[in-house]
Amino acid sequence: MSSVTDSEQKILDAAKKIFEASGYNGARMQQIADEAGISKASLHYYFRSKENLFERIFSETMEEFMKVLSTWEDDTEDWELKLRVFLVEFFKFLRTNSLLFILREINRNPDLLANRPKKKKVGFMNYFERLQEKGILKQVDLQLVYVFMHSLCSYPLINQIIFKRTLKMDQAAFDAFLEHYPQHVADFLILSIKHSNKKTKI
Repeated sequence: MSSVTDSEQKILDAAKKIFEASGYNGARMQQIADEAGISKASLHYYFRSKENLFERIFSETMEEFMKVLSTWEDDTEDWELKLRVFLVEFFKFLRTNSLLFILREINRNPDLLANRPKKKKVGFMNYFERLQEKGILKQVDLQLVYVFMHSLCSYPLINQIIFKRTLKMDQAAFDAFLEHYPQHVADFLILSIKHSNKKTKI
């Protein structure tokens, strides 16, 4: 990725905020210009169209997400620690609204994935299949584990208004609860899939 000027970065930051809040269809170039504190003409000087600006934001957000997923490409760490690190980083990414933005836009336009490289299998699946082959994990359905992991992380954020009300938490208390939440998810998943009599190294 080429370097950007301060003005371009200000625009990109503003555009990301607007696109995440309103989606491609709801975002307006005037909104982005106002958020960036520049004129609409200046915005068009740097990025000629909403389509160009959206593609830049979507691509950069996808790159950020792929960095999180790359956790599974390294076999040098203890698998339990790796799972904990992934869940913390994944949850952090979720809390920025970036993943919700990606999912919403892919549902709007599946062709956004058409020109992006495809992997034969999710890195998580390859990594945990090797753990199963070594007898470190129980012979559980890893597809279910993968879906459970993503669901456990995303649902409290998607449904936080109802959770705050039913659990009688204000925003500060809910935020404090979420700070430790990824570790609780990790504890649950590890207990569910680990052979109790096996070492934890891959």
